[in-house]
Amino acid sequence: MKKLLLLILLIAGSRSFAQLNIAFRSNIPYPGNQLANIGGYVDNLGNEYALVGTSDGLDIVDVTDPANPAISFSVPGVPSNWREVKTHLSYAYVTTEGGNGLQIVDLSNLPTNISTSYYTGDGAIAGQLDNIHALHIDAGYAYLYGSNLFGGAAVILNLANPLSPVYMGYTPGGYIHDGYVSNDTLWGGHIYGGYFSCIDVSNKANPVMITTQITPGQFTHNTWLNDAHTVLFTTDEVSNSYLTSYDITDLNNITELDRVQVTPGSQSIVHNTHTLNDFQIVSWYRDGVAIYDVARPGNMILTGHYDTYAQGAGNGFDGCWGVYPYLPSGTIVASDINNGLYVLTPTYIRGCYLEGVVTDSATGASLNNVTVTIVGPNITKQTKLNGEYKTGLAAAGTYSVQFTKAGYFPKTISNVSLTNGVLTNLDVELVSIVAQVTFAGHVQNSITGSAIPNAIVHIYNATDDYPVNADANGDFSLTMFPGNYNIDAGEWGYRTICLSNFSIQGGSPYIVNLNPGYYDDFILDFGWTNSGTSGNLWERGVPVGTTANGVPSNPGNDVTGDCGTMCYVTDNGGGSASANDVDLGTATLNSPSFDATLYIDPVIKYSRWYFNGALNGNPADDTMHVYLDNGITTALLETAYPTTPTNHTWVPGIFRIANYLTPTNNMKLIMTVKDTAFGINNSSVVEGGLDKFEIVEAVGINNDLKNSNLIAAYPSPFIQNITLRISESVELDNARLTVTDIAGRVVEQALLTQRTITLGNNYFSGMYFISLQNAKGVNTVIKTEKL
Repeated sequence: MKKLLLLILLIAGSRSFAQLNIAFRSNIPYPGNQLANIGGYVDNLGNEYALVGTSDGLDIVDVTDPANPAISFSVPGVPSNWREVKTHLSYAYVTTEGGNGLQIVDLSNLPTNISTSYYTGDGAIAGQLDNIHALHIDAGYAYLYGSNLFGGAAVILNLANPLSPVYMGYTPGGYIHDGYVSNDTLWGGHIYGGYFSCIDVSNKANPVMITTQITPGQFTHNTWLNDAHTVLFTTDEVSNSYLTSYDITDLNNITELDRVQVTPGSQSIVHNTHTLNDFQIVSWYRDGVAIYDVARPGNMILTGHYDTYAQGAGNGFDGCWGVYPYLPSGTIVASDINNGLYVLTPTYIRGCYLEGVVTDSATGASLNNVTVTIVGPNITKQTKLNGEYKTGLAAAGTYSVQFTKAGYFPKTISNVSLTNGVLTNLDVELVSIVAQVTFAGHVQNSITGSAIPNAIVHIYNATDDYPVNADANGDFSLTMFPGNYNIDAGEWGYRTICLSNFSIQGGSPYIVNLNPGYYDDFILDFGWTNSGTSGNLWERGVPVGTTANGVPSNPGNDVTGDCGTMCYVTDNGGGSASANDVDLGTATLNSPSFDATLYIDPVIKYSRWYFNGALNGNPADDTMHVYLDNGITTALLETAYPTTPTNHTWVPGIFRIANYLTPTNNMKLIMTVKDTAFGINNSSVVEGGLDKFEIVEAVGINNDLKNSNLIAAYPSPFIQNITLRISESVELDNARLTVTDIAGRVVEQALLTQRTITLGNNYFSGMYFISLQNAKGVNTVIKTEKL
């Protein structure tokens, strides 16, 4: 389709699209042709152009008169629905997933003519560059994202000769979908990893990863810095996604500031964002173009909106792909996948900022989860844990503001005057319907009675959440509503307790007794640490199940019989199995240090999950390794392969530490899951999990480990077979026997359907541990020997 004529122009008055401080000027539809991303350019005569990515190439559209755009040139390209364009000097650089490398369009002779060429690599990558998803250009360097090279890492090119780029290097950390570069720092959107990265690219031949940060939707598409380079903005290309802001002034403590949507509850998908004079100009698929005032990045306010997609809001990859807000006239050009090119005139205004703190009128305590509503436009925000709220709107005026929270009388403040560009501070006290009480406690060692400093205490129910840490004397105190709560308490080096339906009415301090011993079921955060070269590392949370090849890949639940429902798993993003697994490297989980010399004969126990499955014809060839380190030496406890029995289930492990290393006071467990693929298209699905870690005393388990009141074993020792009799007191509800040898290797597992079972016929001579577990929390071990 040739477009050298002006197509249908629609006047603003004929449109029913939602709009706020953005005026419609014109539209060029592209029937039968989808649009992709968009850029802009100004020639030597001052003519302004939209550079429009289409399904069959790049259109150069003169928008000098925004009401009368005209297509000047249609530059053919490889057919593809994905096309991105950026400019450098008088050249446009065009990428596509259709292949053929980097297209370079010489714009220096506009408005008369243009020319085009292709770059497919030089030097170490000569002739190898083919498909590229996106790019960014900064300070004379191009950064190519999501290409066929280096697993989709950013490929760096020197543009000193704009028509003959020179390959310089590529970034660590695997696939980057899109990104932003400034001052030799690259902020990468790792869409499949669900995080953004900060990479030092000052040495183009050897970039260095500085840090990473998970984003709310864990499908990080686009990044952009504010004008001062103190705040990073990100977008997640998933349903019900957010534009999110982060304080990046301390790279060791990146902090989320705010997250916003155009139409909350619509499930719409955000795509690309750009910064201009402390405004974010955003393409938001079915919500169209949005402008946010981000002068106060912790309180982003929607001050401009034009919906290019009249077919309806909601989830879906339709509507506005990209916007370009940098033309000198201020004209915004936007590409709508379905409806063509839009030329728009924005009016940039600052928001009316309303901020404050909500507290309890009697105690002065900060109140979280208070709903703050600007009545009329019904703009709502929730207060944070410190009682703080930040909200606002575009239209100045006098409003009523309502504050509501369960257990408190609602409060409405009338005649609140809000002015553009002005911060109005409104602190509010709410009156409790039910009098609050003081709940005090003391956390102590159950054996010695000594205080446990900094112990973690989490008190919560369906409506209220009170996390607290004990002080240096083991004491804590909270002002809270009376009622029934769950209480979880623990500290590294002690066994966690979890109480359900505990009645809190005030009164005398509650004594929390913790038994000494290393135990972690991950309902509390004791500080396990992550490392690795994969973009998809370990996460603590309630596992989100995924399925690959008809079997579970990421677990859908934690191990039964412990506190809560949390565990550690690799990249807990859910979705398709291949979208959130370990890719292109290693994911390593390290325990906090523990002192094994406190035990006579320490045994380490845990349950682990491992899955590795073929994907798109790529074989399952990955591994999980579990190591034990004593500060001097590291020993391998076990390796799980794709062919290891019981993969894609929780598998208990029992290992006597002295069989591997000398017990020391500085030990840790290390779990590493590895994807051996050399590119994103060569990966298989690989997942790991860890739950119910503990150290126990071998010589103290069920007396001499030969018999317990739950299992009777005879004969013991045995020569050929051993018969086990399970007590009538043990429910056979998911009851499982696990037999391990002296090295901790699993020899046999069996689900119990009857109370008598015979084992051992094929065992070699040696020592064995037989553990019994069921769904009701029964967990016992006996020791026997085959002669």
